Amino acid sequence: IIRDRTAIRVRLLLLQCYTLRMSSRQESATRRVHVLGKQVTSGTERPKRVVAFGSVCTDNFWFFKDLSIGTQAGCDYFRMPVGAKIPSIDVEEAIGGSAANVVTGLVKLGVQATLLAAVGQDSVGQTGIATLKNRGIDTTGVVVVPGQRSDQSTVVRSTNNPDRTILTYKGATLTESTVKADLVAGASLFLWTSVGGKHPVAAIKRCMQVARATGVKVAAAPSQAMIATHPQDMLELLAGTHVLSLNDVEIMLLTDTKRLQDAISKFLAAFPQMEWLQVTRGKKPSLLICRTQSDNNSVVRVVRTTPPKVKAVDTTGAGDSACAGLLYAYLHNTSAEEGARTAATTSTAKVCAKGATGGLPDAKRLRLLLHTFDFVQSSFTTTVQAMVEVPDKDIL
Repeated sequence: IIRDRTAIRVRLLLLQCYTLRMSSRQESATRRVHVLGKQVTSGTERPKRVVAFGSVCTDNFWFFKDLSIGTQAGCDYFRMPVGAKIPSIDVEEAIGGSAANVVTGLVKLGVQATLLAAVGQDSVGQTGIATLKNRGIDTTGVVVVPGQRSDQSTVVRSTNNPDRTILTYKGATLTESTVKADLVAGASLFLWTSVGGKHPVAAIKRCMQVARATGVKVAAAPSQAMIATHPQDMLELLAGTHVLSLNDVEIMLLTDTKRLQDAISKFLAAFPQMEWLQVTRGKKPSLLICRTQSDNNSVVRVVRTTPPKVKAVDTTGAGDSACAGLLYAYLHNTSAEEGARTAATTSTAKVCAKGATGGLPDAKRLRLLLHTFDFVQSSFTTTVQAMVEVPDKDIL
């Protein structure tokens, strides 16, 4: 009897130990959060979710062999004689649009994403919705507009130049009354991207009202055309934006300056709520300017990142992929230096493959590339006012 009682006690003790061990594992699993290339401990976090406003566009890629290239006013252009019939070597079709490209990159990295967009009542639009769903993107915010056609683009590429020329057709658009702005509530981040026309701008403002009312941070990636067409609206939209990705030409156009340091200083002074500002510069080093966590929001950390040298296959979507990497880093509260490396990594991985979303890494490959790519990085701390005094060698 004593032996049987002892055996039962031992079994109960083993069962308690096993239960405690499994409970500890489960708690540990909920508290471990992988932040890019490292692991940190944190409280239980809900999945990151981004709601993006933009367009769904069918991109038709036409590839040519050694098109004649001319130069005018410092810009290269493809020479295509009027009336000529030029044979292509390949044709591809893909679903794109800036917002669609960015959220495709985010979903691959494990972020949940909802797209707010409009498509026409045509087969192109239906194909676009189906493709986005297959990528894992929530399309409940994509509206089908009767009587209108969907956005389409023709992308011209040549084997003797990694850049491209894009011909666009703008079709169905969202309006203030048709946009499903309520989907913004509860998101980790709201992203607005380039659109054309007054109606989409009004729709963005409606979404930002919801974001402001529900405490959702706002990110943006406008185009040069949008900045030039809607300058006053841009100022209003940027006043409520916390993360911004644009290129050097766009920020100088936005601030009406001709020197990059002046543009950055003027921009940050005008928008004190801006937390992260990314300025891409094509093949040249990119800049990430972050306000430091101090009582004085005029103090900024400037990170200059030279991407690794790779053989560029296709630059289409490079800016969108950099934006996806930037937002992924921002959502995971990385340092300015790691945020800049992440944006450069996603952009570099993309230009090594064809298509607007080709080569975009998942989270596991991103961590590998972060330790594989050879970056050259420098950083310094200054103030918004002192940015104008920064030497060209530290910026350019």
